[in-house]
Amino acid sequence: MDALLFRVRVAVLWVAIAVALTASLVLFVFEPGAVEDLLAGEMEGEALTNGMGLFLAMFGIVPLVMAGVSLSVSDRANCWVNLVAGTAFGLFGVYAVGSHLSAGDRTAHVLLVAVAGLTAFLIAGIGLVNLRSTSESKASVSGSSRHHKPTTA
Repeated sequence: MDALLFRVRVAVLWVAIAVALTASLVLFVFEPGAVEDLLAGEMEGEALTNGMGLFLAMFGIVPLVMAGVSLSVSDRANCWVNLVAGTAFGLFGVYAVGSHLSAGDRTAHVLLVAVAGLTAFLIAGIGLVNLRSTSESKASVSGSSRHHKPTTA
């Protein structure tokens, strides 16, 4: 895959994750009883603290930072960073969706978290495929530059 095309595709996917997770938080507020819990200083049974606010803000900030990183670092580093960050975000999505579904919570905000998690796994997969293709192309280029002795029978 062309390096610029890879970078732009991955950056757009990271922005999509940021939008999905931000929309998920907004939809959560519209669930019955959520506003009352927020006014009482709680969110899903956890106390709302500065740390919790920072944690929630990271759902929008980290994907946007990853979009910028995807456009600015070298190709090989880009593949590795997206592979690791995509896998981490995907695993978080699996955990979040699993915990909500096990509690019987089947709402729109859970669906958006699932979409974000699947998109993160897609980014990790694209990074892995691109990492393998760049490794194979380097191996074929280095292998073809060797001088071979003709064999005689």
